Amino acid sequence: MTERLTLPVLPLREVVLFPGVTTVIGAGRPGTLRAIEAATKSDGRLIFAVSQRENVDQVTPGVLYTMGTIARVGQVQRGLNGVQILLHGERRATAVHYTETEGYLHAVVRDAPDLPPLNERDAAFVALYREVRERAAELGQKTGLPDEVVKQVLEGVTDAGRLADLVAGHVEMKPSERQGLLETLAVEERLRRVLVATQRQIGDFYSTGMIVNECAGACVCQSGACN
Repeated sequence: MTERLTLPVLPLREVVLFPGVTTVIGAGRPGTLRAIEAATKSDGRLIFAVSQRENVDQVTPGVLYTMGTIARVGQVQRGLNGVQILLHGERRATAVHYTETEGYLHAVVRDAPDLPPLNERDAAFVALYREVRERAAELGQKTGLPDEVVKQVLEGVTDAGRLADLVAGHVEMKPSERQGLLETLAVEERLRRVLVATQRQIGDFYSTGMIVNECAGACVCQSGACN
């Protein structure tokens, strides 16, 4: 049985944090601010980042998913309306139960490790892994990232599960779809679902480009430049 931890809870609205992904989160609700403060005062600065099923202000255990991410709180920038925190996802975890004490939610959590493929050297799995890397690089380039940045980021990830999480954290998806990926422990299935989402977004880029070109052509014709 995996070790259980009791951590302060960071409820996320319309956001899903994946392991290995770093992001900035804004927080202003009193209970959330207390949870962040508790995390920053602990040795590991750990917090349980978990998405809400419903976008409500009054967060109760019933509106939280059970699968979330143990995250490390980095820099905290305070403002008039709350704080901005740098959050780095460490690993998946499942909430065994939630409680509320001292004005914020706590969760007893246990790790949710990946389920690796039966054979990582299987030709089909190797091809899937390679395809995800290639499509992720293509998507990074289409979003305007410099080639050297895309290459450096991808070269820093060799584990298949971590690759799936990294890509999932940056591909455009609905929050419910992201949550479904977070809850997918089987690495091969997660890679397949990430690949579909990545190909879909790449296709959207091509479609947008075609529409822009068609509109540009129509404008030229309307100006009398077409025969």
